[in-house]
Amino acid sequence: MSIIKINNTQEFQDLAKASSDYFVLDFYADWCGPCKIMTPIFERLSLAQEFSEFKFAKIDRDQNIDLIDTFGFHIKSIPQFVLVKFNADGNFSEINIIDYLGGTQSKTDMSLKLSELALNNNINLTETALNNNHNNMHENKQKVAIIGSGPSGLTAAIYTSRAQLDTTIYLGLQPGGQLTTTTEIENFPGAWNPETKEGMMGPDLMSLIQKQAENFGAKSILDQVTSLIVGKNTYGKPEFTVKTSASESKFDAVIIASGASARYLGIEGEEKFIGKGYHSCATCDGFFYRGKTVAIVGGGDSSMEEANFLTKFAKKVVIIHRRAEFRASKIMLERAQNNPKIEFLLFKKIVEFNGDKKVESVTLEDTKTGEKSDFPLDGVFVAIGHNPNTEFLGDLLDKDNAGYLIPQSRIPQDLKTSKYSMATKVEGVFVAGDVEDKTYRQAITAAGDGCRAAMDTEKWLEEIS
Repeated sequence: MSIIKINNTQEFQDLAKASSDYFVLDFYADWCGPCKIMTPIFERLSLAQEFSEFKFAKIDRDQNIDLIDTFGFHIKSIPQFVLVKFNADGNFSEINIIDYLGGTQSKTDMSLKLSELALNNNINLTETALNNNHNNMHENKQKVAIIGSGPSGLTAAIYTSRAQLDTTIYLGLQPGGQLTTTTEIENFPGAWNPETKEGMMGPDLMSLIQKQAENFGAKSILDQVTSLIVGKNTYGKPEFTVKTSASESKFDAVIIASGASARYLGIEGEEKFIGKGYHSCATCDGFFYRGKTVAIVGGGDSSMEEANFLTKFAKKVVIIHRRAEFRASKIMLERAQNNPKIEFLLFKKIVEFNGDKKVESVTLEDTKTGEKSDFPLDGVFVAIGHNPNTEFLGDLLDKDNAGYLIPQSRIPQDLKTSKYSMATKVEGVFVAGDVEDKTYRQAITAAGDGCRAAMDTEKWLEEIS
């Protein structure tokens, strides 16, 4: 059955005069991402033989505010699906509104709602619909495992759990990811106190996002995933076994958001200074060193780039390097050498961090003579790279030369194996965040990745169901 497009109040009025049918109305907008996700589901329902007693129509919410107000609809968000009954008399009010069916959801969930409403309102459905209603009431929701609990993993969990998917978050051994090693966060939208003009502490923000996901039904497991096994269920569809040191569970889809770990120097006792004068992200924490002296450790392009960035805030940036040769490209090295706020300390390496509650100085060792000296400063930034947390995957998924996972969005068009941008070469496995992003590595971009991966997962599960 084709879907009717209702364009204005007059067309709705005409339909109320001409029809005595039950209609499922889809209030949507062209710009709305979730509306686009629901479009194929709505179309499939309209074609389903078991729901032939219903008719289906779409109404552009933004173009029909008068229609919504005139006929008593309460459309607070979109998409919003509404079951109504016309009486072929031209009259329509809130009495004709049978029920609001909700927004983004699976085809199974909407089918169940329509079947239950049909039973409650004595609408004659086919035997197929009634059987589906009974079976769906006893079916488990599709299960999604999210491996990782940083901004990407927790954002994905919010989206999948709100989409009525049975969501389990594997928190790992460092719940909250790298943001828990950051003190104050000022560049995450909303994580800001308008009264104190201060950002949120990293652990506080991640705890809040985790609670938000759990509020929508996500479950959290404080354990580290040791392996992911791909198989098939009894219906021939992909099935994934997630193993930890203590358990193993089966899922219908997996989102890998295990992040990347910054490479630190490996100096004894350094861990107590992480986030307290010892950092791995200049973009994240450079602002807090306005007018201070900081050091960068490293000799590659990222070191030169972060050193130049830090000069926006610090009064002096010192690049500490163990030799005279640099891995950095010529142009990046020259840019740092020509910056008057950047100094170079060559043939030196940090062997100790000094301070009470935060870094106050470092002990340097001359790599030629072995002589040690104390160097006062306010902060140290390491820029010696990151290690994507993918050991548990083995060779299951494609990785680039640096070990980062490769989503479909980074594959040439003629080599893609999936239409979903955050999918991997293994059907049903999606990726998000720093485990695949070696360019931006920001909390907000990771959160965006988590959103995309969750929406791709939901659409893929709907497609195979």
